[in-house]
Amino acid sequence: MKSLSTLIKLQKTHVDEQRQHLARLQERLDYIEGKIAEVEIRKAREQAVAERDAESTQTYGAYLYAAVAMGRALEKERQISALAVKAAHDRLSELFEEQKRYEVAEQQRLDAEMHEERRRETIELDEIGGVMHERQK
Repeated sequence: MKSLSTLIKLQKTHVDEQRQHLARLQERLDYIEGKIAEVEIRKAREQAVAERDAESTQTYGAYLYAAVAMGRALEKERQISALAVKAAHDRLSELFEEQKRYEVAEQQRLDAEMHEERRRETIELDEIGGVMHERQK
């Protein structure tokens, strides 16, 4: 049954495509998390500068407001990206399970064919043995 092996190849292609998609989404999530860390580091640096320099204190409030807004936006984007990663991971699991079901069905079909072939060989050898035994008598 060639269609099952073709279906397995197609499913493997779907699994590979989903893995690549998941990798891209994970890279995006990692990038966003890196940006969040950068914002936090910059906020800490700016706060340290503002504590030392009186002139910087005047602009620190505006910077902090913008940094907090950017942090919130990045956090929202991180949450959306994390959900996308989870959904892609779940989809990959489903595709992989489906692929395994096809592979198990294919293996069972091959095992059944092999068992049937052995059964036929046994019957044929039994017949040959019976004929030879009759001829020897």
